[in-house]
Amino acid sequence: MADSSVTLRRVFSIPEAGAPDQAPDSWKTFQGRIGKEVRGIKWKAAMPDVAEKIGELFDIEIPSLFLRSWRKAREIQTALEESKQSPHEVLYVALAEHTVSHELHPFIDVRIENASVKKIQFTVKVSFKLNGFVLKIQQGRIREIGTGRCEAQGTIEWEDLTLVEKKLEPIILPGSISVHENGRGN
Repeated sequence: MADSSVTLRRVFSIPEAGAPDQAPDSWKTFQGRIGKEVRGIKWKAAMPDVAEKIGELFDIEIPSLFLRSWRKAREIQTALEESKQSPHEVLYVALAEHTVSHELHPFIDVRIENASVKKIQFTVKVSFKLNGFVLKIQQGRIREIGTGRCEAQGTIEWEDLTLVEKKLEPIILPGSISVHENGRGN
């Protein structure tokens, strides 16, 4: 992950594995409960390694979430098709104020000798209120995202425990984000 990338981890302020003092009480409760649940498992990796992997689950780049939603919009599909017909032209599509919402279920499947012994699954509900975004489209692809104002809110839950709750507040994005061949932002 590049330092300049904006991920769910940064938006939700999920602490690094090596910074337990910065973890909110809900994360400490989660770690204690997971510790009890996996006590009988003969781990090949130490528990801190699992905690690090859990944090990595949330290294999902925010622009990739935007792209998933925008590619479904009829106006953007039309612009993408038009740009395929005129591959040398660049189209700019200004987006009206709108909200992009996602529910994700990242998980870690703890396996020992190819047998699943514990699945640690989270529910992430996140929405972004966007205003002033412009898409640069060429050759049937979104090439760049010109950003505007962005506000985010959401929750991360595990079982019956809310680990993080973020109230609607602004997040800072780079002024423009290049979109790579794999559809991920830079």
